[in-house]
Amino acid sequence: MPLVRIDLPETTPRERRRAIGDAVHAGLVEGLGMPAEDRFQLLRAAAAESFSFDPHFMGGTRREPVFVEVLLVRGYPVEVKRAAFAALARHLEAAGVRPDDVFVALRENGPEDWYVGRAGDEGAA
Repeated sequence: MPLVRIDLPETTPRERRRAIGDAVHAGLVEGLGMPAEDRFQLLRAAAAESFSFDPHFMGGTRREPVFVEVLLVRGYPVEVKRAAFAALARHLEAAGVRPDDVFVALRENGPEDWYVGRAGDEGAA
């Protein structure tokens, strides 16, 4: 049950924002093997001046980056994380995001760090 934050330029049309959210979700389902119903996302559109980034970091050509931060319970092997990155990039490209504009960070914590309401009172996520 990852918690996903997606930051993108406010110039991104609303229908494209939804497509980007769908693409990120599809990439995580495919890459991490998470259940399709486990969708928890925050999409935030910000003014261009709110973004600060190196347009040529690691040889890229960034124009309108989409920043994706995924908070998940630790335990995924490196090869699964790499598969998730590849799936995310592929699905985002299909949604119209240039590969150089994709920036993803995975953050891990333990099951003891989650509370998901009364359903979680029986134990951690």
